[in-house]
Amino acid sequence: MKQTGKLLKTLLLMVLIVLMTSVIPSTASASGDAMTLQQLYGTLESSTRGYEAIQARIRGNVLRMDVYVNFKGAYNAKLDGKTYAALAMQGFRLWEGTYAGTRFDFKPGMSFRVEIMIHAIYNGAGAVSGQNYFDFVCVNGNHSSYTFYGAGHYTRELLGTYAGAIPDRSYTNGTIIMYNGLKSRYTVNQYRKVSAHEFGHVLGLGDAYKRGIPSTAECPQGKYYLEGDIMNTHGVVTPNNIEMMLEAYRTGQYQAYVNSSIPEVKSSVIRSY
Repeated sequence: MKQTGKLLKTLLLMVLIVLMTSVIPSTASASGDAMTLQQLYGTLESSTRGYEAIQARIRGNVLRMDVYVNFKGAYNAKLDGKTYAALAMQGFRLWEGTYAGTRFDFKPGMSFRVEIMIHAIYNGAGAVSGQNYFDFVCVNGNHSSYTFYGAGHYTRELLGTYAGAIPDRSYTNGTIIMYNGLKSRYTVNQYRKVSAHEFGHVLGLGDAYKRGIPSTAECPQGKYYLEGDIMNTHGVVTPNNIEMMLEAYRTGQYQAYVNSSIPEVKSSVIRSY
């Protein structure tokens, strides 16, 4: 009988433990640490028309970007055996990876992945009818590369078209004019990093360099082409860059690092300064 009584007590205790764990939420869920990217931003379907040069969607903790790009100019020229077009696409893919939430960006404890699918055409050949493509013009020569839409004037739906607030009709909206060097010819790493930086403009982000901003964990500075924010020192893509990209996508608004008369309005998702 004593053994039976002990067995019953053990069974009752196990039942109580199961009931308590099924009713009481975990600390992580209660604090919001387990929140997914989709819970924060939705699927982005309501912000996507289906013909834009940049299209994004979220499923759980995966953000996928479909990138439609039309290479022009000297895209077949090579640097260390790799074509400019290939290096540019490697630069775009520097935005891929796994990112963690911080006290400044998203939610602490979050982790999500960014995937990029590139749909490339060359000189317009093979373009899908009704689909917008932003232009990437490869140029031999030393000059500052730039993205053509005018600081502060960003409309994702107009990328690849002549519509919108652009200075003139030399290029379509959002065209990247990519030189193969600044003062001297780029290395492979530098070409990729500059391409990644210019791609950030296509995603709706402004420049962080020469803006007088402090170096913070959210928007770090560092050695050019190695460290710091991709939009500042051409370093690495940060969680804040992804958050700014999502804010630009969701709102249709250009995301700047400071308020200025260009005009630029500081992004609401920058919280460290």
